[in-house]
Amino acid sequence: MERHQEEEIMKELRNTTEQLHGLWKEIGFDEAACSERREMITAHVKDLLKTMWEQENKLKKKLLSSIEDNGQEFYQLNKELGTTLPDPEENLSLLELERYLRHSVEKLQDEVKKRRLRIRELRQAEQELCERLIEEPSNVVNKPIPTLDDMEDLERRIRTLEQEKINREKTFQHLKSNIARLMEELEQKANTTFERDILSEVEGLFTLSQQNLKQMKHLNEEYEQRVKDNKTESLELHERIRLLSDRLGLDPSERDQFLATADGHTPSVLVKLRSELSRLQELKQQNMARFINQLRRELETWWEKCYITDEEKNAFSPYLSEIYTEEILEAHDAEVQRLQEYYTENEKLFLKVKQRQEVWNKLMELEEKANDPNRLFGNRGCSLLQEEKERKRVRNELPRIEKELEDLVLQWEVEKGKPFLLGDQSVSEYIQNQWEKYKNQKEQEKKDRQNARAKQLNIESRMGTRPPTVKRRIARNDTLRTSKIRRIGEESPGQSTTLTPTNATRRTVLREQNQNTLKNTTVQKFAKKDGTLSSNDISTYSHFSDGIQRRSDVKIYEALLSMGLTRLHSWCVVLHHADPLQACPKLLRLCLV
Repeated sequence: MERHQEEEIMKELRNTTEQLHGLWKEIGFDEAACSERREMITAHVKDLLKTMWEQENKLKKKLLSSIEDNGQEFYQLNKELGTTLPDPEENLSLLELERYLRHSVEKLQDEVKKRRLRIRELRQAEQELCERLIEEPSNVVNKPIPTLDDMEDLERRIRTLEQEKINREKTFQHLKSNIARLMEELEQKANTTFERDILSEVEGLFTLSQQNLKQMKHLNEEYEQRVKDNKTESLELHERIRLLSDRLGLDPSERDQFLATADGHTPSVLVKLRSELSRLQELKQQNMARFINQLRRELETWWEKCYITDEEKNAFSPYLSEIYTEEILEAHDAEVQRLQEYYTENEKLFLKVKQRQEVWNKLMELEEKANDPNRLFGNRGCSLLQEEKERKRVRNELPRIEKELEDLVLQWEVEKGKPFLLGDQSVSEYIQNQWEKYKNQKEQEKKDRQNARAKQLNIESRMGTRPPTVKRRIARNDTLRTSKIRRIGEESPGQSTTLTPTNATRRTVLREQNQNTLKNTTVQKFAKKDGTLSSNDISTYSHFSDGIQRRSDVKIYEALLSMGLTRLHSWCVVLHHADPLQACPKLLRLCLV
């Protein structure tokens, strides 16, 4: 191909030279002139070829320079952008190599432009968020070519700021609504620029900076405290108005009607309540003695609730004063308030003490019922069984309550660092003293019963009869209506079935009986060696129970045995019965006094 092109050039050069030579002859140039002109043609061809060579050589140099520049930029951009464009192939020509590098650099430069545009947009968004939130922009160094990591960091920073903006807007809206409500309750308008910016409806007017939100929180807390103070004052004013109104003896309906119109805690309501309290205080000054006496009665109530000792009571000298002054009134009022606060502070303990005392009183009541013999006559509906269940329940409940009380006292003493006293003694001493007193009382009652029984047995063994009080009881039984008299037991062999013997007959029989013989016979017949009843005796008694419950009858018989065998047989003889169990219902009426 190149050989053919060279031949074409040479052929064209020869043809052109021949044509020029013919032209020169026609013109008339001599041989010297034609030779000169041939030399000029040769010089022109040489210059042209030289110029062409220089131009092509220049093009080559330009290509090499482009290849070098684009190659360096290709590798640099490829590295800075973190892209993975492949290196050029080794067998490429200068034009192909230059074209590949130039096109690759153009692609990389387009990526650079895109990244710069994206980083500019991200920085703009970050700047807007930072201005809204009053935050410092990210400290990412401005680079000629942003890296993917830089862009990701900035995008992450923007997402964080956007979430922070959402959170702060929620906090702002919540605080704004609270502040608006509190200002309404305080009957207050926005007076400062900050408050007006908060309550403004223009979006974006309020800057959501941490400092502004912190200031909003302080303002919200301040208003909440003011509202809380107003509520407390309102409750105190209501309570004081009720208290003063009651002490003054005013109409409760009028007072309640006024308080219904002054419900709430706004400043206008507080002004109304203060005015009413001031009016009542003026009336109080006019009824000083009455107020002081009422406070003394209240003080006595709190003394009792708080277990105040006599020494503490006497230490409060205004209570003993006969002068009615404002100072005395204030002293009583302050003391009542102090004791009321003390009781309220320790109400849980005092309620537990009260609960324990109520259970204790219930136990004492049941013990008193157990000592009353008359309860045996009205044992309808298993009342004695129910009473025994109640006594068992109370005895089980009392230790549990005492344990809970001791735990509460221990916790209180650990927290306060001092003992909790009921009067001048600790709770444990208070409980222990009650139990000791109860134990001593029971021992004394036992001794009194033993002494009375010994005395009664002594009298009966000497006199052979009961004291006059029993005779009066027997005489009174003679006057019972005939319709209520029934047969106590069936006729025993050798005995008559007389229902109610006369007093004269009873005395005659008592004098004629040998007391020692009766005592021995009864012991052998009705009691075992251990003092319990036999099954035959219980069967005999149940045969004549006539509707009396079995458990109650055994209780009655045990009560009769506890009265003494001599006394029991004396009444059996009086009633003309050989078997005391047959006479059990009648004997109980006659023997228990």
